[in-house]
This record gives sequence, structure tokens and C-alpha cells, in this order.
Amino acid sequence: MIKFILLGFLNYGPMTGYDLKQNLDSSTVHFWHAHHSQIYTMLREMEKENLVTSQYIEEEGQPDRRIYFITDTGKQALAQWLSQPMTEMAAVKDEFLVRIFFSARREPQKVIDELVVQRELHQKQLEMYRQCIEPLIDNQEHVEQGLERDAAFWHATLNMGIRYEEAYLGWINETIQMIEGL
Repeated sequence: MIKFILLGFLNYGPMTGYDLKQNLDSSTVHFWHAHHSQIYTMLREMEKENLVTSQYIEEEGQPDRRIYFITDTGKQALAQWLSQPMTEMAAVKDEFLVRIFFSARREPQKVIDELVVQRELHQKQLEMYRQCIEPLIDNQEHVEQGLERDAAFWHATLNMGIRYEEAYLGWINETIQMIEGL
């Protein structure tokens, strides 16, 4: 998956590995994350596959920078991946849900305390989506850069994140009430 995330970002324009990590950390990290090492390893593999090319840029008083460019082969690979419909649901892994699944024999207050912590974390995530990410997507610069269509799709994924957090918060509150009623 990281390959296609990197190709997607490079399709907007040339970037360094650092730029790619920054873009990932401010957008797709909310539904797919990657470490620096994964990004640089994948960029090297992608270069071998002729999906990207790179060049060093020397800057006086600064470290050399390696800038990556998507190739026509990379654009074709991205387009092919995007054109293949997903016909199965993506697997969800949630360690917290596993903990709750096996919590019947735990002390109820300890489970509630853990749920309260999770509620605070999910509330902070929801606030971050609304207060930090949404204004970035709504930024007028996207129109000026010809990215208004892209911004509409970015907004669609943001809306999913907001709805997910709202649903998770509702579930936490219901679960606390259920435990209190036991």
C-alpha cells in the first residue's frame, strides 16, 4: 500500500523523502501510516522498478537533497491500481476492541477507566480533524493550485474520519452505560 501512497503524492509533484513523510503524516497517516525507513526503502525499490526517478540537489550550506519524480510507468501503475475496484472489505485491527472482548472477568471500574481514557483520546482526534485538518483542506490555495477536485476527495476521507470518531465515541459511552448496568 505504501507504494501507491507515495505514487499518489508524487503525482502532485516532485518531493524529497522528507516531504513525502510530512505529507503522509498530515493526511493519510489517519488511515495508513508508515515509518521513515519504510518510505526510503520503498522509494529505492520503486526506483529499481522505474516507477520513480530521483536526482540530487546540492544546496550551499545545506545537506544535499534527493528529489523523487514519478515516471510515466509510475503514473500507469497508480492509474491501474486506482482502476481496480475493491471487492472485499478491508480488515480492521483494533487492539482495544480485543481487550474489551476479553474484559468480562476484569474489575468493572478498571474497564470503565480504560474506556474513559479512550474516550478522551478519540475526542482529541475528532477535535484535531475539525480544527486542524478541515481548515487545511478548505484552504483557498487548493483552488488556486487547480486541486479543488482533489480537495473534494480529501474532504470525503476527512468526513469518514469524523464519522468514525463520532461512532467510536457513541460506542464508548454505550459500553460504559452497559458496564455500569451489570
